[in-house]
Amino acid sequence: MVVGVVLAGVMVALGLWQMNVFESQQNNSTQARINQPVITWDKAPTRADVMAQYGRRVRITGTFEPSTATMVGTSWPVRVVEGVRLRSGETIAVVRGKVSEDQNPSSPPTGTVTLTGVLTASESDDADRGPDMPAAVLPSLRLEVLAQTWPQPLVPATLTLDEEDARAQGLAPAEPVLPKGDGGERNRGYALQWWVFAIFTIAMSIAFARAAGKRRD
Repeated sequence: MVVGVVLAGVMVALGLWQMNVFESQQNNSTQARINQPVITWDKAPTRADVMAQYGRRVRITGTFEPSTATMVGTSWPVRVVEGVRLRSGETIAVVRGKVSEDQNPSSPPTGTVTLTGVLTASESDDADRGPDMPAAVLPSLRLEVLAQTWPQPLVPATLTLDEEDARAQGLAPAEPVLPKGDGGERNRGYALQWWVFAIFTIAMSIAFARAAGKRRD
């Protein structure tokens, strides 16, 4: 039994190590992509090019559309989102920053502005809203929801402002919500495999111990 418990403990540790290695590699890959040179948009690129630039820092020039002001989140603080009309005519959803429950979001700059932030995709699913959250606060930033009321055409991406630009507008910076990298399911499967082995080892140890006890009897 002692041998079985020790082996099972090693297997549990290996499963945790497998998950930690994957998460570390993913975080390093994400940060490396953010650290690449800034891409400047004179106009919004094609949909395929936009998708290829997710996770990169992008610089845009345009004007804020005050009528698009939206707040997004499932609990406080929430993100402050507003559309920016690019010089080429497209509108992109910009996460200006975040505010707490007792804070009113500041007004965006007027006139033409140049902004830099991390480009991200539309968030896929509505998250669970907190019971005390106002109905006007969207649970997640989904472009298909914004498209119902925002000026068209919409860029198929969102932009989360850098800390410098967010603080310049009187807001706390928001973390960009980036999609999980490839390989997540595979690595979770490897970790689960070690944990299944650990359970099997404990079960076999119990079976062997009981059989040895019966032989002694």
